[in-house]
Amino acid sequence: MFFYDVIHKLLIFAGFDKLRNPFLLDLVLMRMFEPASKLRSVALIEEYFGIKYRRQQYYESAPKWLTLKTKAESIAVNFAKSHYEFDYSLVFYDVTTLYFETFKSDDLRKNGFSKDNKSQQPQILIGLMVTKEGLLVSYDIFTGNTFEGHTFIPMIEKLN
Repeated sequence: MFFYDVIHKLLIFAGFDKLRNPFLLDLVLMRMFEPASKLRSVALIEEYFGIKYRRQQYYESAPKWLTLKTKAESIAVNFAKSHYEFDYSLVFYDVTTLYFETFKSDDLRKNGFSKDNKSQQPQILIGLMVTKEGLLVSYDIFTGNTFEGHTFIPMIEKLN
């Protein structure tokens, strides 16, 4: 399919083949073509592009993708620097909370200050850094009981 060939070549041109994970790239590509859940996207890849992945393969692969986050961000930022004169002269940073419809905490989801007035429910903090144009530079997830002010320095250190 034309769309698949063009976008796949663009992902390779940008350097995402260095992630050495064709399944992940196909999921990204599919979600650009038709945004859907990840599991639905596995089925759509076969339906639209004739590439078959097992649903179980998603469950086995997804946890490993977290280790690729920093490398993927680096690839994207380096591509933007070299092709779009991307610079860090001004970035914006914000933190928000996401709560869960449960009262059970775990290692990541913890009770803390909630922007949604859900302080009795476990939550996580998400820190997001964007350029002045609104393009994503980086994000990270913090435990729900982390003070917002303690998220800024780790995010800045990632830029170096």
